[in-house]
Amino acid sequence: MDEDFFKEEIYYKDLYYTTKGKEQCAPNHSFGPTVREYFLIHIIMKGKGYFEIGNSRFNLKEGQFFIIYPNVMTYYQADEEDPWEYYWIGMKGEHLEALLTAIGFQVSHPVGNVKNFGQVKAMLQEIMAANPFDTLSRLRLQGQLYLFLSMLAHDLDGTEIKQIEKINKGVEYTKRAIEIIKDRYQDSDFLIGDISRELSLNDSYLTAVFHKTTNRTPHEYLIDFRIQKSREYLETTDLSISDIAEKVGYQNPLSFTRIFKSKMQLSPRAYVKKVKTK
Repeated sequence: MDEDFFKEEIYYKDLYYTTKGKEQCAPNHSFGPTVREYFLIHIIMKGKGYFEIGNSRFNLKEGQFFIIYPNVMTYYQADEEDPWEYYWIGMKGEHLEALLTAIGFQVSHPVGNVKNFGQVKAMLQEIMAANPFDTLSRLRLQGQLYLFLSMLAHDLDGTEIKQIEKINKGVEYTKRAIEIIKDRYQDSDFLIGDISRELSLNDSYLTAVFHKTTNRTPHEYLIDFRIQKSREYLETTDLSISDIAEKVGYQNPLSFTRIFKSKMQLSPRAYVKKVKTK
């Protein structure tokens, strides 16, 4: 990843450059969910992926772009087979949002097609090569930002990128969390915080959306799933209690027995006796 960052100067208030860079993403590389403090435009040079904002998801590919608005939660991910490569340009400005609105952009549908792709690519390469710490280069860069926006505005020709689906982010994150639990439940070192980190979510946010979807916390779901799997072992195998405890993520058989009894109102041995005498 190549990137530079530049702070606000007194000379530029209406619209000013903050950052620019490029990245060739690995398969399934993702960013977010997160919010930005400035506007960020991504122009896809190759490959494809998807962009999520609010409850909307857009499939995007080479020759298209998406705009991240400040203080708005977004998430984007590269395709597994054909991951995208993109340039990004970050901007701020007292009148930038009004300017974007005037040329046809809105936060509910912040995507578009780059019709004159070759011309835009050439300009992007100039912008990426600019030295924002040199006064004259910075002045030229400021002018290029206006020209760049005007070129994107000209490409809003009515060929709209359709929102491919309405998504419930809470349900989406819960599904991903459950997949991780099912994949990792046998690991005694596995912690719920591992899920939050893998999904790039705040712990309390994950717990809230998970509970809203399942009426259980992630920790409660993990325990219930481990007990469910242990019942399957107890009912279908002759493994010892210690072996079963280890298979479902408990190093200490006594801890497993205590948790099992609190859930099933029977010890594991009593449970085996009950189900095998039916």
